Amino acid sequence: MEVEYLRHGVPLADYKLTKADHRRQHEAVQVHEWIQRQLGKAPPWSEERWERMRQLLGPPTPAWELQRWQLRLYCGHAIEATRSRKSPRPDGGGCDKERCPECGLDPAVIVAFEPLGPLAKPTAQNRSRKPRRSTRTPPADRRSKAELVAENNALRAELEALRDQA
Repeated sequence: MEVEYLRHGVPLADYKLTKADHRRQHEAVQVHEWIQRQLGKAPPWSEERWERMRQLLGPPTPAWELQRWQLRLYCGHAIEATRSRKSPRPDGGGCDKERCPECGLDPAVIVAFEPLGPLAKPTAQNRSRKPRRSTRTPPADRRSKAELVAENNALRAELEALRDQA
């Protein structure tokens, strides 16, 4: 699956912030502050809970599945960041803000972006590898279509019989 990466503005050129940029930054700050307040109320996690979360998240994304992006942040600084190669934009999928490493603004919304290229080239082994299969076990009930149709007909007949009794 080939992704056509999008661009918005020119991150390394001068950028004049729009009203939409100011609004998005204000909303991002409000959401960030609310989340910090909620986290302050939550009890600390045990090591077992952290380990369970690591298992749920799985292994880190390999470098060849990441795309490099040049980003212009709300604060005016330009940075390089990495995102999944599956997304055509760096600001989609719930990650439309960054912490600026230069001035520390957190969150700083992304106001301009352009793709730079993959973080790494896949090796021959990774190129030939088949897509991962789910490790989830299928449900135990694996009846054929004919069996399901027969059961459906039997249930319909039973329903009609119950309706006739009423």
